[in-house]
Amino acid sequence: MFIITQHQYDLIMRQAQENYPYETGGVLCGSSDGVIKGVLPLYNQAGGDQHKEFGMSADDILRGHEFAKKHGLIFFGVYHTHPNGIAYPSDQDISNNQRFLFIISLRDRYNPEFAAYSVLPGRAVIREDIQVVNDNGITVIDIHTGKPKLSESVSTLEMGKLHTLIDAIVDERAKYPRLSPKNKFEASRFSFNTEA
Repeated sequence: MFIITQHQYDLIMRQAQENYPYETGGVLCGSSDGVIKGVLPLYNQAGGDQHKEFGMSADDILRGHEFAKKHGLIFFGVYHTHPNGIAYPSDQDISNNQRFLFIISLRDRYNPEFAAYSVLPGRAVIREDIQVVNDNGITVIDIHTGKPKLSESVSTLEMGKLHTLIDAIVDERAKYPRLSPKNKFEASRFSFNTEA
């Protein structure tokens, strides 16, 4: 069984939707208890028809393993989309000698299916459960800055202001700007938003 946070699941699904109708994918890493803790999206390097094939370079696989090692995680395997196919590994997927395969079917584009499989000797596959869990109480850390990553529903400008205030507090130079009162009826400007 695998567990993935809503944030990571949304990241993968957004990547799938933004690249549709082409295949896309990346690397998943986690802990020995099956908790997915790292998502590394990758560019499709397939030289053929990217509507039906997701390809990676040897450097991509190496980067995935280095990513896992750097963050104290286990390399689980590669995830990729099947834009017009089912969430089941193709013969080509199975032949890549991955221990686990993660497939996102976009056959019904607005109701994607995310599936995981264990690959057994002899090319047999067994479907594994994936549970998407709420992000409450979980802090997402940006691997580039090492700082907590705020909700993506917060505007970039407001996030920048908040980071400035947090940095000022950490540096013990808290200076809060004096703001004019706002109209209580003024709304806040948050936005909510292959074949096998």
